[in-house]
Amino acid sequence: MYQVIGIKNTALAFLVVTLAIFALINHGEIIKLLDQPLDLLKALSSASSLAGLTFLLLGESFIFPWICKLPIVRTYFPPIDGAWDVTLQSNWGAIERLRGKLEVEDKITKQGKVKIFSRFFRVRMQFEADDRYSKSSTVCVAVQRDCQHGTIELDYIYENLTSNPMISDCSRHNGAARVQVRDEDGKVSMEGVYFTDRNWNQGLNTAGYISFKRAATGAKKGSENAQKDDSSNVQ
Repeated sequence: MYQVIGIKNTALAFLVVTLAIFALINHGEIIKLLDQPLDLLKALSSASSLAGLTFLLLGESFIFPWICKLPIVRTYFPPIDGAWDVTLQSNWGAIERLRGKLEVEDKITKQGKVKIFSRFFRVRMQFEADDRYSKSSTVCVAVQRDCQHGTIELDYIYENLTSNPMISDCSRHNGAARVQVRDEDGKVSMEGVYFTDRNWNQGLNTAGYISFKRAATGAKKGSENAQKDDSSNVQ
């Protein structure tokens, strides 16, 4: 997640925190320490260690996703940690039509679930299709700001595993996606494009559109199911 502000700004933030801790601990002895280089070095080293501990505590623990929900912080680090409902629209149907199966629709839609583990220094993602046909996990992930438009992007490369592939499929392939993160009215959503090297030697590699919607919590699911039951009773 640190890619949003860049390495230089991350280093600058660490320096500011270090100096702040140094000033807080030694506020009454700073002038005296300036005349004692060795003691000054020890004090700065201690402040640097505490700053590192602060970064680890706030950035690499469960606290970080909560910090990302704060109004100002979320403009830099979007709150993407957690469970998401994913919809994929693949061009596989168009490929099948080119192979002579004209009855197939151009776009094939598939639903799935994604879990995102978001921390300051690392982000991981795991995907599983609702039909359990395949599952994926990320190889590398970057969250960064588009220098031209100022929007935040989630870019990742993943490996997909399919235990029992169809004859036109393969058991393992790689893919990548470039997704735009939107934070509107306090709700985060993501959408973009993906592409794969799936059976590329046979010209069957796929691409498509992917969208993320925050998964409903247990209470919301129960309310939605109750509404469905009520509507079915009325019908």
